[in-house]
Amino acid sequence: MDKPKITETASKIVDLLEPFDSQERQRIVQASLTLLGDTFVVPKSSGQTAVEEVSEDVKVSSQARIWMKQNHVSDDELQLVFHIAEGKADVIASEIPGKDGKAKTINAYVLQGLGSFLVSGIPKFDDKSARALCIKSGFYSAANHAVYIKAVGNKLTGSKDAGWTLTSPGLKHGAELVKGIIK
Repeated sequence: MDKPKITETASKIVDLLEPFDSQERQRIVQASLTLLGDTFVVPKSSGQTAVEEVSEDVKVSSQARIWMKQNHVSDDELQLVFHIAEGKADVIASEIPGKDGKAKTINAYVLQGLGSFLVSGIPKFDDKSARALCIKSGFYSAANHAVYIKAVGNKLTGSKDAGWTLTSPGLKHGAELVKGIIK
């Protein structure tokens, strides 16, 4: 059996939705997507922020869209912490939060993983890029860096040589960091 054409299907859906007002149409579409197991993204025109776009020119991964919705992180909040362009997310926050060098180092690693996750959907990153963020931000300590990373807890898995992966608790912590940075 041939797969139905998108335009024909869209035309049938428009015919079915036409008698309803805008709000009812949105509820019908949301319910239909939910029944299909898909995520519903609120259109920008409804007065709420659509989370799939960071700007008109920059998009985040579909996994990041889901993470943003789950953690109530808006595109505006991301833009204050990351510059996302050409498949890269650079941390642009003026300061990495943390009460001391150890906390700042851990938070820098989490933000580096989050940046990777935003553009690729995979929260994996190399040690070199996270270390460079620590140096750029002015709190890298050659004498203590390895000790700081060992205190990362359940936010990351991996190693300096194999690279790091942000875990689910790490992604949650990343959302808290983004929200904390903008306050």
